Amino acid sequence: MRGFKYKRGVREVNRGQEVSMTTKEYTIQDFLESKNAIGGSFNSDGSKVAFLSNESGTYQLHIIPRNGGESEQLTNYDDAVTFASYSPIKDEIIFGMGSGGDEKVQLYLYDTANKSVKPLTDNPNSMYRFGGWSRDGRYIAYVSIERNGKDFDTYVRDLFSGDTRCVYDKGGDWSACGFSPSGKYLVIARNNKNWDHDLFLINLETNEIEHITPHTEEAAFMMPRWLPDESKIFFITNRDRDIPAVATYDLKKKIIEYILTPKYEVEGISVDWEGKYLAVGTNEDGYGKLTFLDLKTLKQLSLPLLPDGEIGAVIFSKDGKYLCLNIQSAITNPDLWMISIEDQKVWRLTKSVQKVPENVFVEPKLISFFSFDGLKISAFIFSPKNRDISKKLPAIINIHGGPESQYRPGFYPLTQYFVDKGYAVIAPNVRGSSGYGKKFLALDDKERRLDSVKDLVALREHLVTKDAFDMTRIALMGGSYGGFMVLAGLAFYPDLWAAGVDTVGISNFVTFLQNTAPYRRAIREVEYGSLEHDREMLEKISPFNYIENIKAPLFVIHGANDPRVPLSEAEQIVNKLHELGRRAELLVYADEGHGLAKLKNRLDAYPRVIAFLDKHLKFS
Repeated sequence: MRGFKYKRGVREVNRGQEVSMTTKEYTIQDFLESKNAIGGSFNSDGSKVAFLSNESGTYQLHIIPRNGGESEQLTNYDDAVTFASYSPIKDEIIFGMGSGGDEKVQLYLYDTANKSVKPLTDNPNSMYRFGGWSRDGRYIAYVSIERNGKDFDTYVRDLFSGDTRCVYDKGGDWSACGFSPSGKYLVIARNNKNWDHDLFLINLETNEIEHITPHTEEAAFMMPRWLPDESKIFFITNRDRDIPAVATYDLKKKIIEYILTPKYEVEGISVDWEGKYLAVGTNEDGYGKLTFLDLKTLKQLSLPLLPDGEIGAVIFSKDGKYLCLNIQSAITNPDLWMISIEDQKVWRLTKSVQKVPENVFVEPKLISFFSFDGLKISAFIFSPKNRDISKKLPAIINIHGGPESQYRPGFYPLTQYFVDKGYAVIAPNVRGSSGYGKKFLALDDKERRLDSVKDLVALREHLVTKDAFDMTRIALMGGSYGGFMVLAGLAFYPDLWAAGVDTVGISNFVTFLQNTAPYRRAIREVEYGSLEHDREMLEKISPFNYIENIKAPLFVIHGANDPRVPLSEAEQIVNKLHELGRRAELLVYADEGHGLAKLKNRLDAYPRVIAFLDKHLKFS
């Protein structure tokens, strides 16, 4: 879970540093070297927590005592560890890791007693998604594309004997979503598109499979969680409604019933091992709220006061006595916090380095405006502190990826550096973003793709009314789908922008779909349109086909191993701009994939981005 927020309670100022009232200039390195601790997985007796920290420059596996103290780093690879999950019976941890950003994640078993690592998978041509432990610690589930490089088949592995069997291989994009408490059943999910799923129940004794979430219109079914007696499965869904809520599936009656329907989107749920508690997270305009409930009565229970910030990854200890949470805010970096449910105590478990004091950072302001068709769009504005109001601000419009994602007011050191230098940063949630219901999510699908670009134009028009921004110095910046939005803004509305920064963005939907990894193509075609049926439309919405319109200078960053948006998307647009005599720069990292995961590369790339923007926005 992510995005849960408490606006009251404990405040730990400046991560253990003294707050200085003197003015100091901080470097980009100071900002980017802020560290994070994320995730969280209890060991069997709840005395330790495994988590990921980027203290070494990439996320690596660490453990820490539940009551606090020094953490121990267990891995030290060049590539980032992607997740960590403790065994429910042993001090063993399963973790995942790819190579050079290729996302071909392999599974490994770390034995904390002898500090040894055992590969559970070893196929560099395949990728593996972990699907959870059985309660007795004997079995794990996962999906992989090892059969044909495209379809995700479901496997169950016996860790005691080493035997592995495929339990489902009918094609498509699937995920394993956890064993039932007895181990008799396994829930698997078919991912039709990002927010359209189907849940199936596999009887591992008979190999029978049951579709438990039939629906006619698009609907999401997420985070299935079992009751201990296996009578019901809890999950989040928006079937027959616009806003996701909490529902249950009754295994005997074979019916779905809503049990909790808040005003705002439910984005996360957790159920403890014994089925006593239900933690529910809701998303309120990008901010979150955590509610803690008695599972039988659904009455709200109290929790101790928590620090201001966004709460993610709510994890119960096996005995149900403790909650581990990730907490961050716009001014504080992500760390792990612990709650003792019985005695209502809370403490910060990890103490990640934040070199720049909190009082240098700024909280964003949530605004809204109306687009060309009257649709209400929200955005977050980060404004410099103590600015000279007689001077108008240069601004960076930062567009999130996805597209079915959402900008949240979390910890973004690069954004804060721009603001500290005197830029305003505006982060919109254009149509097609998640967090605002199913109808809003679908407003940019296929032939309506460029309507989201019109939302950027409407945002710019809204900024004119504020009289704080220099409209000749507005740049676009974004990654992945946000990179497409940058290119589309420059190509379709070339007179409005002073510069663009595109990271791993799509330039041509046809070549993107032709060259993206086979396992991603089908699910991306559902969102963007298919090569077979929608080619003319895909050509029409591709910035590359209007490249002669681009006037503003462009800076492009890409990873050579990107399996999602191939490097060719960056190369073709920069090469063509050079042929046309336009200003464009391309920065490629040989050891990166879809984005910049390694600190050394961020420290190399982002000073160049800043120099580029300073030059072309005539700002210093």
